[in-house]
Amino acid sequence: MGLLLFVCPPSRTTMRGTCSSLLLSSILLPLAVSSLPTHSFGPRANADLPGTFVEFEELAQCPVLSKRDTPTSAKDVRPDDIRVVMALGDSITAGLLARPASSPLFPTNTTFFQTVDVEEYRGISYPMGTDEGAITIPNILSHFVTDNATVQGGAKGHHAPATSALIAQDGLNAAVTTYIVPKLAALGLPGDDDWVYANVAIGANDICDFCVAPNVSIAGVGTLGSSTAFANDIRTAVNLLRKHTPKLIVNIIGILPVSAVYNLTLTNSYCQPAILSDVPHLPLECACALTPGPIGDVTRQRMDSTGEAYDNAVLEIVKAWEAEDDDGFGVMWQPGSLIDLENYPIEALSPVDCFHPSEALHRRVAAGIWNRLTLSLEEKYTKILWDDGPQVRCLEEDDRFQVNSVSQSS
Repeated sequence: MGLLLFVCPPSRTTMRGTCSSLLLSSILLPLAVSSLPTHSFGPRANADLPGTFVEFEELAQCPVLSKRDTPTSAKDVRPDDIRVVMALGDSITAGLLARPASSPLFPTNTTFFQTVDVEEYRGISYPMGTDEGAITIPNILSHFVTDNATVQGGAKGHHAPATSALIAQDGLNAAVTTYIVPKLAALGLPGDDDWVYANVAIGANDICDFCVAPNVSIAGVGTLGSSTAFANDIRTAVNLLRKHTPKLIVNIIGILPVSAVYNLTLTNSYCQPAILSDVPHLPLECACALTPGPIGDVTRQRMDSTGEAYDNAVLEIVKAWEAEDDDGFGVMWQPGSLIDLENYPIEALSPVDCFHPSEALHRRVAAGIWNRLTLSLEEKYTKILWDDGPQVRCLEEDDRFQVNSVSQSS
């Protein structure tokens, strides 16, 4: 059963459907904040990362790690100490449209519409999937967990978004205050000694919706859509989880380079709508990214600056958490820029909408994030190169989650 957490804080309501549709879809805008030091780390291949890399199918070649006692401090947690995985995310985390699905949205005999299938492929989602053979963080992690222990929380299978409350497949998939927390208790998760890994990756919808909105903060309280509000919502959701998961490691993924979708899809026939074949693509899911011409150039630049403001605001929250020095809680920062979308082939995107990640990209992101979990913040800026393929780094005895790395680098 999956611990796929789509969270809506009690003080805020989503604008797109229900809480199970988006996490913290708070309609957030950028807020001017003091920037953290600029990192200039360039793109590098796996060969530039420390460690041994193998194909996913060859993980058995990795050394068997020594048995160790359950760590008592977040600073001493190695990935194979994790027993429960969960994710706070949006439709990307849910694997929406990662594959062309099997149930047509329109009748197959129509002469006007191409058959379109809208399903969430959670079983192959990079942070949560547990379908057999899927390259995902839980499946990679499960290889290194020994002594008859299991990793709980992953999601399986696929289904339409409207049927998202499939507990046997999705698990905890609703608002934290009304469903997630009680369900955690009902499932007996986590156990007293269980370390929990939570992947937090949101914001793509927000920079699409609010790229041209004003950025206002009054007395430290962000207005709807400000980067202050965005960061505060993440803090609220994570702190609520902390109350119910006393041993928690959180990995926050920075804003993804969504604006790069425009150039990647502009003239590619892979993305031409069936009924308007002369139109390269339609700005349906993210007008800020896909609007053509000078206006689009402005909105894409605003998306990038909005994403940077969001990242800076969240990093301030991360530094505040790090200052708490809580043995039961560790937080890591993974820059979203590791996804080098502008240099990927079109197959990185879903063939259904040319916007959401394809299964091929989910596989690479899963391996890429896994490979950086125990590395320094500088190494986390290393981009995932498409030609590397989804190679997986073997865990080593002295590997540890690199918590508190943001404060140390600033």
